[in-house]
Amino acid sequence: MANVRIGFLLCAALATAPAFAQWKPSWDVPWQYMISPRSVNPGGVRVADDGRIFALLDLGHDGRAHAAVARFDEAGGGVWLREFPNVLRMDLQLLPSGHVAVVDQFGPVIRVRVHDGDSGDVVWDDESFNGRLAAGRRALAIAANGDLLIAAVQGDDMVVFRYTADGEKLPSWRWSPGPEDLQADDIVVTADGGAIVGGAGDVFTGGFLVVRFDAAGKVVFSDRELGDHGTTHTVLSIEIDNDGETIAAGAPENASGASQARVWKLAADGTRRWTRDLTNPLDDRFGVKIGAIALSGRGELLIASDLLDYGPFRVLRIDPDSGAILQVAMASIGGMLTGMAQTPNGRVLIAGFHFIDSQGHIGARMVEFDANLSPCREADLDTRFFAVTIAGSAQGWTVAGGTLFTGMSNDLRLLRYDSDGACSPLDVVFANGFEEPVAGGN
Repeated sequence: MANVRIGFLLCAALATAPAFAQWKPSWDVPWQYMISPRSVNPGGVRVADDGRIFALLDLGHDGRAHAAVARFDEAGGGVWLREFPNVLRMDLQLLPSGHVAVVDQFGPVIRVRVHDGDSGDVVWDDESFNGRLAAGRRALAIAANGDLLIAAVQGDDMVVFRYTADGEKLPSWRWSPGPEDLQADDIVVTADGGAIVGGAGDVFTGGFLVVRFDAAGKVVFSDRELGDHGTTHTVLSIEIDNDGETIAAGAPENASGASQARVWKLAADGTRRWTRDLTNPLDDRFGVKIGAIALSGRGELLIASDLLDYGPFRVLRIDPDSGAILQVAMASIGGMLTGMAQTPNGRVLIAGFHFIDSQGHIGARMVEFDANLSPCREADLDTRFFAVTIAGSAQGWTVAGGTLFTGMSNDLRLLRYDSDGACSPLDVVFANGFEEPVAGGN
């Protein structure tokens, strides 16, 4: 009965909620590749401390895919573009020097390039490693000393390929469980100079894997989360909390065959601190997927997720010490989540998409939450963009959007939204409305 009542409240609330005023960008600048037909898919956007904007682009033209990195000025104007033919997976990170590091893959070759952030010139590059690049949100991490750490799989090994900031190859770090079809998903650097890699084993039996390396490349621990029977539905995301401990989040398959969002914490030596299932409040047999995770400025864990694949966007605030759910904030619109960002003032932006017609076309959406996770503003971009990638900074929200196709071509636009404007919060049913906070962990 409780689930029926919750479902009724959810449907009624979404049907009767007042609409937000349309949230307008501070600036909106087009960028167009000059060859037709053409396509562009934004793969990531980064904002440097001085306001320079860098975007990773998957460009299509002349019958080939291209890995490209573009620099834009503080007002969104294009400064330079560098592209390289053939691409599968990509990642981009900013170096302490102001240079830009890009890693991508074509076939078995993992390609690494460092560009001068001002001119775009290639400072150094290397294509001597083979493997499968990480498939999740990060394939590349930058250590405090500027070293590049790249997560990949090579043979039966989970591997971290390493370079100095100047391009010198360093010994790789490796771990293997034995013969198994592995996948790397995410990588973070540790305060002691090591790294933590998240990934998965055999897709139907291997579950999620977390491996910690120390600064000498020695394996500190490996952890395996099987869920109900080892099948994984999503990539794994990892973070290191303020205590130096690892938080991992992914969705193994549950006993009903649905994606069951699960979060767990590992001590520095690999001891399991707690495990938390984020069940669907409508019915725990239904699925919940994790779209993104991050740590707030207060050190709490933020998890962006959706309900029933296309339900409302929501953000969960979780106590990193116990795994307890402290708050559930829910927006008035939903879809499939693709990313989450924060600004220094504590606001949170989540991005995703929903289907806009019966032919499978998708349109992008964004929802902002204030520092207390009350729904603040939204932008429904389904008539303009099929996808957006987002970044938060002191300048506000920077958005790279791929426009809807016209014939065989589409283009890119760079947008800036403020992150300190007035909010128009909805009824409290959208904040803490459908899940009771849970004390403790498993």
